[in-house]
Amino acid sequence: MRIPSYITKLDDLLHGGYIKPSTILIAGSCGTGKTNMCMQSLFNAAKQGENCAYISMLSESEDKTLRALSSFSFYDEKLLNEKIKIFSISSDVVAKGDFAIFEYLNENILKHKISRVVIDTINILEDIESTFDERPFYTSELRSFVQNLFQEFDENGILLMATAEIPASNIHSSLWSYIFDTVIILDTEREEQNTQRYLEIIKVRGSDFTMGKHQFMITDKGIVF
Repeated sequence: MRIPSYITKLDDLLHGGYIKPSTILIAGSCGTGKTNMCMQSLFNAAKQGENCAYISMLSESEDKTLRALSSFSFYDEKLLNEKIKIFSISSDVVAKGDFAIFEYLNENILKHKISRVVIDTINILEDIESTFDERPFYTSELRSFVQNLFQEFDENGILLMATAEIPASNIHSSLWSYIFDTVIILDTEREEQNTQRYLEIIKVRGSDFTMGKHQFMITDKGIVF
């Protein structure tokens, strides 16, 4: 099943939109537009009747995030708590380990009829510990935990978008690029006297897509190609 990203031209590059259910990684360095891209998709989907959720993983506060988004035309405060629910996984929950995080997501997301979810940022899971052993995860354990978590989203028919602080130069060697179904990188390049933003689709599991770097701008309408 294909559903719109609600970002003009991105659906064309994806040859029909996001596959649902699936997991989408929006990666890039700080300031490349990752949160803006996800929230543009979330708000526009909510306007079409979807039930959506935004989950902050120890990133910016809810007030700060919404204040930054309020300058965009896609932002609509009336959708908050109605069609878009905002959650924050606190440091206390993270400190309790993997089981506590799973329980939080299960209680707030998986038990409800949520269609589209954003996790911002997913990198924090690299630092969680095993609840029962009280030690940091091995890489293989982290991968297994995340894959099991993603399976829960998949079985509930949820489209999951997640941001990650991963520079474009590191994306191909990142653990996260192997776990997610779709990987999209946002980056900037210096061109003569200007800095240009670009988007590149790295992979879409089970589907073709348009390869290459695609220039975009961030305007009051959000991401515009």
